[in-house]
Formats: sequence, structure tokens, C-alpha cells
Amino acid sequence: MDIDRDTGYFVTRTARAFMRVADAQLRPLGLGVAHVPVLLCLAEEGALTQTELARRTHVEQPTAAALLQRMSRAGLVERSPDPRDHRATRITPSARAEQLLPRALELLGHSNGEATAGLSAAEIETLHELLGRVLGNLTNMIDGSTQAGSDA
Repeated sequence: MDIDRDTGYFVTRTARAFMRVADAQLRPLGLGVAHVPVLLCLAEEGALTQTELARRTHVEQPTAAALLQRMSRAGLVERSPDPRDHRATRITPSARAEQLLPRALELLGHSNGEATAGLSAAEIETLHELLGRVLGNLTNMIDGSTQAGSDA
């Protein structure tokens, strides 16, 4: 087997390279790659619970809890009681996070542009479509194994 021709290995290497570049760009802002999906979600949807954020950012509940705790300590999110459910808390971006997010997105957009240099707009669209299909297949595999495990 030629590992360099293995799709999973190649996509993983690419994703890790993207992560390293993004982390290096975001670090001076006091942000990390994992912060961006949470902040984007909150900016687009408003206050959410931890459970809602975990679902929308496609991470497990314990991962979301740890990430939100770090983000709270870093002054990126704020927590307040949920008026509909006093057992839950609503999470909102801090004023600092709202100020940093546009610059973070600008930096990430620039690095995406550099990463796809030499590709036409049509090629980038094709890349997105193909990766979306692969992601859909993987999601179906995960969902299928979760459902199969719960049937036992």
C-alpha cells in the first residue's frame, strides 16, 4: 500500500497542515482553531446552551465542556442562566471575542487563499463538493455504527 495515495492519510495530512497554519495565525490574537467554530456559531445564532453548541459544532459533549471552560477562562465567552431552564446556562461571545472574530476570519480566509493558490474557482468548488461527499459518507458510517450499537 502506498500511504501517500491513501485518501484518509492524505486528507488527514492536509487537515493537520491547515490546523498548524491556522493556529500560528490565530495565536497572536489569543485564539485557537477550536475557538472559531464556536464563536461563529454564537455570532450567527446568538446565545446557546453547551448542548446546542456541541451539536452545532459537531463535537462530543465532554469536548465542548472542556473547550467552553477554556474559552471562559480566556475571556472569550460568558455564561448566564437560561431563562427557560434554570438548570442550563446560555453561552454568549464576550465583547473581546466579538472584536477578534472578524480579524480571525480575515486571517483564515487569507491562508485558505494561499493554500488553494493555483486552483481555479471551479477546481475549488469541485474540491468542496468532493470533500463534502466524502464527509457525508463518513458521517453515514458513524451514524450507522452508532445506531447499530444502540440496537444491540
